[in-house]
Amino acid sequence: MDKNMPFAAQSAAIFGEAWRLILASPLAVLLYLALMIGGAMLVDTNDWGEGADFAILAVDIGATFALTMILIVEGVPGGRMGSRGFGTYFGLSFLTGLAIGAGFLLLIVPGLYLWARWAPAYGFALAEDMDVSTAMGESWDATRGHVVPILLAMLVPAAVSMAGALAFLLVVDEYAAVSWPLALGGNALVYLGSVLSTAVGLAVFSLLARSGGAKAEVFE
Repeated sequence: MDKNMPFAAQSAAIFGEAWRLILASPLAVLLYLALMIGGAMLVDTNDWGEGADFAILAVDIGATFALTMILIVEGVPGGRMGSRGFGTYFGLSFLTGLAIGAGFLLLIVPGLYLWARWAPAYGFALAEDMDVSTAMGESWDATRGHVVPILLAMLVPAAVSMAGALAFLLVVDEYAAVSWPLALGGNALVYLGSVLSTAVGLAVFSLLARSGGAKAEVFE
């Protein structure tokens, strides 16, 4: 990354690339949001038990994988190289999720650091046809020296999702029914944050590994 560029400008460049990726596949993004917000609203406003919560989580994993693949194919320069798919995605989610989760338990800062270092790992795995450990290693090497601007960019979608989650925590009592307006607003924020987080991670990969010219200057 250009050392003379302020962190805020570097983060803005990452967001610009993330927005380009979203605009490259607007229908996929809208379908993801409609599916997840609609499904989560039904679960939240009806007493269907823990099975329904597990089902919406499973749908979210599959839908986020599909969205990730579409953003790679339609938006990332060079598209998808290879044939790795859901198994690699799930394995990467599991391993990085465990490590980052443990990092957050250790005074938060280690989790944030790991989160930034592995931000482009899905791009390396699914677009470059790498196995899980190789993708994590490539992501670690590629993000060396760039943690702060990447983290600043990733904190924005995290804040959006957290706002949605906090809406449920602060408004809903343990045994109270969730209203439709709250379910709509809260879930819209949660899943919009998920879309932005996916796009930011792929934007970091795109700028690090695939983009030339002016875009690549962000990571010189």
